[in-house]
Amino acid sequence: MNIKARIFARKIVLLYFYEQYFVFLAWENKQMIEEINKVSDALDPVHSDAYVAVDIQKKFENYYEHVDYEISYIIQQHFSNIAKADIDFSYIETVAPHFFDYLWPVEQLVNQFTTSFVFAEMDIMDRVIFVLWYVEYVLLQTPKQVVINEMIELAKRYWDEASPKLINGIGHKVLSSYDWKNNE
Repeated sequence: MNIKARIFARKIVLLYFYEQYFVFLAWENKQMIEEINKVSDALDPVHSDAYVAVDIQKKFENYYEHVDYEISYIIQQHFSNIAKADIDFSYIETVAPHFFDYLWPVEQLVNQFTTSFVFAEMDIMDRVIFVLWYVEYVLLQTPKQVVINEMIELAKRYWDEASPKLINGIGHKVLSSYDWKNNE
């Protein structure tokens, strides 16, 4: 395995998961849709709110169906300076399609090990990192310490100073609770 290629692939999937989750949360938040409609109406009063709402709904509904397109777009826009040989595409193909398959199980697991907050109250990036490392751990069977260390590095690089401690503390508990025999 090319470690450098795996690291780039993780970053790509992290961004993809973040986008997916952000779009999902935006779609679930009807107030945000109303705000988008207000801004759209203010900028272009010719189009009705109904037209804008339908257009936004179509975009959200179709967003989840195009993993390959979205990954290609992310690579083109954010990683164009990286040679394709330096990206672990098998990692992306294995991990990227499974964000929503593991989001709710990870939420339940994290909530088992938190006392003063719940998963839904965490920063979005922290939630996404938890899902990413869990998917990698389960699907690729990356050793626990390796996957936690990599996610701590992502948290240090892309989020605030409290994130690495959160990822480390809860991550060990969640991954230690995973039962390979019952979850294969």
